[in-house]
Amino acid sequence: MHEESTKIKNLGDIYRTIYYNGPCSRQNIASCLGLSLPTVTNNLNRLKEYDLIYNCGFFESTGGRKANMLRCISNARYAAGIDITRNHLSIAIINLDSTIIASTRIRIPFEDTDSYYQFAAQEMEDLITKNKIPKDKLLGTGISLPVIVGADQKSITYAAVIQIRDGIYPRMERHIPSPFLLFNDANAGGLAEAWISPSQRGEVYLSLSNSVGGAAINGKDISMGNNCRASEFGHMTIIPHGRKCYCGQQGCLNAYCSANLLANMTNGDLKRFFDELGENRGFQQFFDEYLDYLAIGVNNLRMCFDCDVILGGNVGAYMTDYIHVLREKAVALNPYEQDADYIRVCHYKTEAAAAGAALYFVNQFVLEM
Repeated sequence: MHEESTKIKNLGDIYRTIYYNGPCSRQNIASCLGLSLPTVTNNLNRLKEYDLIYNCGFFESTGGRKANMLRCISNARYAAGIDITRNHLSIAIINLDSTIIASTRIRIPFEDTDSYYQFAAQEMEDLITKNKIPKDKLLGTGISLPVIVGADQKSITYAAVIQIRDGIYPRMERHIPSPFLLFNDANAGGLAEAWISPSQRGEVYLSLSNSVGGAAINGKDISMGNNCRASEFGHMTIIPHGRKCYCGQQGCLNAYCSANLLANMTNGDLKRFFDELGENRGFQQFFDEYLDYLAIGVNNLRMCFDCDVILGGNVGAYMTDYIHVLREKAVALNPYEQDADYIRVCHYKTEAAAAGAALYFVNQFVLEM
């Protein structure tokens, strides 16, 4: 029994070494894990039989035979993510490299009904079929929502942006054929950024969508807090007794930095707002004030976490051209630093929450190999 468990562990350790470190040689793996070359070779052959790794070339010779470069097959498995918002439904399929290989976004108001969940499931099915994804290679489906999700990832403990009755999981279960779990949208977006980031240090993800949220990133993990409510940055009070937030309180960051505030200037079209921003003085003045409040929020995060802050969500996707302005405003609030290069724009400009929800299943696959 012990011998069998050791074999299983060695197989998983070798796969993870290749997965996390990129192209590896047989000798690299043996040295890294303290295993004999015959043991490594035997397990590499098994991984090839399972269609999980392949030879992708040769390393430069150091005097003897060139060593094979071994890499994981990115399309060996897939995971799906569904992001539900008040007015849109996004679906993304990712592979083991966390690359989005197919996605779709549909404007449809959310309804807590069987017909809505059936529609979402059918759209996912159509996307999988259209892109010829083998169903036996689909690990599972992550469903992202603007809610606070319970520790079981099957229940919802707080929902205000969208209205959901108790018992959502069994209602969804009637229509979603693959294993699935629920995720907070901002945490899912943060997880997507964590996986794509080369940094192993702590980072903070600030999601600027129709509601403001975030995630505290620790390597490839998200800190959830004692009650699964960590990083609810949208409900930091930045202006005492200020604007009313949807949560019922006043002065929350969400009331000043929601994407809706900008989109409402152009009848709900955020892209049009940024398209016209350069020539519209009214928009410029409004956006400058928006950045003033955003700088307060970002500076608060820097003071609390002392780490990089990643701007994501709907507004984050447009922030590349304006990041220098926000950095100047943030520096003016910071007593310790003369620049604000710690503020960065997200990698995922679209479908971050859907990709992050799907990534949970990729991570579980790699960890449990």
